[in-house]
Amino acid sequence: MRREDQDFPKTNLDTKNYLWVPELGMQGTLQMSFTNKVTVVHGVGVGGGSQIYANVHLIPDDEVFKSKAWTRLRSDWKETLLPYYGLAQRMLGTAKNTYTNIADDTLQQVGQEMGYGDSYKTVNTGVFFPLPDGERGKIVKDPYFNGDGPDRRTCQYCGNCIIGCRYNSKNTLMKNYLYFAERNGVEIRPSSEVVKIIPLNYDGSDGYELIVKETLGKKCASINYVAEGLWYLAASWAQCRCYSKCGINIKRCQTSHPN
Repeated sequence: MRREDQDFPKTNLDTKNYLWVPELGMQGTLQMSFTNKVTVVHGVGVGGGSQIYANVHLIPDDEVFKSKAWTRLRSDWKETLLPYYGLAQRMLGTAKNTYTNIADDTLQQVGQEMGYGDSYKTVNTGVFFPLPDGERGKIVKDPYFNGDGPDRRTCQYCGNCIIGCRYNSKNTLMKNYLYFAERNGVEIRPSSEVVKIIPLNYDGSDGYELIVKETLGKKCASINYVAEGLWYLAASWAQCRCYSKCGINIKRCQTSHPN
């Protein structure tokens, strides 16, 4: 499903447009998936989780990069990943959040009373905050890509980030990566689910066949595509589920066709 900004719900009480339970007529942005041990909350639709995540862009502390869980695989994680963190921050418009209110002040006070006051800080987020003039809801020509991206509107601090921003202030993927991809010829096919991936010539060296279930209104159709190469950009839940359902052997295909 593809949504415009005005399609997001005004409150989470609008369950029809907030929750994804199509069997009950709910076609919102948030879906909950369950296993025996884990409940996963994830986004549905073009833009995925970027529609409803809390915008927080964190880079791990050095102690994370140096932890045993990481260093047992390799020792240069920080040097390897930092350039890509930087690229992602530029594309996603990462900025320091300087806005606080009584909820933040209360958290800081509680932290101080518990002896952890120095741990309080605001975080970097992917939001187009008001400019120095402080005006909220101000329409501005693309501020991120030298005017080459879409026009934006400064944040109104409504707090609806996690149910979907209706005001063009949240830096979702439709405002950057997908915007430019589509403008450069990529076809986005909403309401589609890859149900099977078949590597050709055993290891994908001759490409891949994709079996896709597309939903058009109340009708479903199965469509086959053949591609020279495959980029899999789903998040953890969808990716693991697809690999499991499709029987993909990662090791067998990881060094296949470079495209």
